[in-house]
Amino acid sequence: METIILSIPNMKNPHCQLAVTRAVEALGGTIKNVEPMKAEIELNDRLTRIAVIEAIEKAGYKVSNA
Repeated sequence: METIILSIPNMKNPHCQLAVTRAVEALGGTIKNVEPMKAEIELNDRLTRIAVIEAIEKAGYKVSNA
């Protein structure tokens, strides 16, 4: 399994962090660590970095290191 770290500048409070966590988990990914403006995500064998970024952006959060 691959772990990625994404910079999400407008994810600044617990509500935003929960929204991003839910978006990732809905795809089958696992949040290993989430903090203001950054998330560490473990991908499963079928999940791609692009799919995670698309889900986060669909939830309303821009990923700056895509």
